[in-house]
Amino acid sequence: MIIKQTLDVFLSERKQVWVNKKTKGKDIKDDKLSILKTGADARYDPNNWIIKAIKEARPSITTHPSTFTHSDAKSTAIKFIGANKADGLLRTGNVETTQKFDVFGNAATDGVVWDTYLFLMTRAIDDKLVIEHFREETQESKNFIGSFNLNYGETRKKFLAVFVTPTSVKTSQYLKQVYFPVDDNYHLLSLLTPSSLLDKLKSNIDNMRFGEITKNAKEMRRANSFHQAGYDDLFDLTVTAFGGTKPQNISILNSQNGGVAYLLASTPPSLNQRQIRLPTHDFFKNSLHPSQFKESFQTLHSLITVSINNVHIREGISNILKYIIDQVLQRAFRIRATSKGWSDTEHYQSLPFAQCIWLDDAHQLQRENEDDWVNDITRSFARWILQAYEYSCKETHIKLSDHELREVRGIVEQAVGSDREFFK
Repeated sequence: MIIKQTLDVFLSERKQVWVNKKTKGKDIKDDKLSILKTGADARYDPNNWIIKAIKEARPSITTHPSTFTHSDAKSTAIKFIGANKADGLLRTGNVETTQKFDVFGNAATDGVVWDTYLFLMTRAIDDKLVIEHFREETQESKNFIGSFNLNYGETRKKFLAVFVTPTSVKTSQYLKQVYFPVDDNYHLLSLLTPSSLLDKLKSNIDNMRFGEITKNAKEMRRANSFHQAGYDDLFDLTVTAFGGTKPQNISILNSQNGGVAYLLASTPPSLNQRQIRLPTHDFFKNSLHPSQFKESFQTLHSLITVSINNVHIREGISNILKYIIDQVLQRAFRIRATSKGWSDTEHYQSLPFAQCIWLDDAHQLQRENEDDWVNDITRSFARWILQAYEYSCKETHIKLSDHELREVRGIVEQAVGSDREFFK
């Protein structure tokens, strides 16, 4: 019989696991080892085991044991396995865990309950899970139970109950809870821990930190020798000890890990404040503020309003304009130092394309080989200087006549034009 053969192999493996657990780290004499093996033979005798498995079978299988939050929390055994989806999220369904389910509460202290679950989830040689045989009421499952002279209907009912999700859900005062007002009522969210994910996390971290490759790499480091692969490590881990001296009271997976679980740091990243703002609509409005150039514009104002008009005054005006232009260009170059392609993201889609060419090195070839964009920039630049001048000297600035306005604009465009190559 397929299921009978599966049970024999399963019990042989579990018996060896049980003996290894009892003797691990201990110096056992031959006579005591013999007694231990005799006890293991009796414990995992098929006739003895199947009767106890049926008797102890109960719905204690869960994916999110409430006892992981608090050892006294007694809530409904929730079972949930999410569908695998390439969404980049760390969740059930997206992680290949060794054990999909856990056993919690008092059932966790009884190895037979765990063994029963493992047996029912064992794949027989016909590629069906044992529990599937019972769900489908196959002849194999009937022959299997008949070989022990047991009642098939009662046995099937007990085994299926292990995986039943109760229709009513009970929470616990010891769980972390969030209340959401809904009309005149409320929705209660109870937060539970996916123990299988914590088990997988601990396994991965232990392999990374204490695996053979890491051990060899650390030994070579202490010896000041080169190791080609090196090793990785994690810092700021929080090590929890669920269950204290009785981790088995929390869940089976918790007990297997000695009550130890790792929690990754969830503190927000440290962000360095940008020294210059990336423009979303217009570089001259978003990244520049006239107050930053107030002293220069006041100097420009004193030259414009002086009653003397000679070559020295005109050179002074030209020089101060070039200085302002240079300060603005320095800000533009700092924006260029931002990672390439920043202007292509959705947040910056309103930025004029000429400014994208000028400020984003993703357009460097276009910036170096074309000239049309420069004309747009110089016009915007000249307009900004005139507006910034009026803003900086709002109380004392003079209202320029059309002739004076054209003359000042001409000086600005000339000054910008003289630095045309610096734009590229």
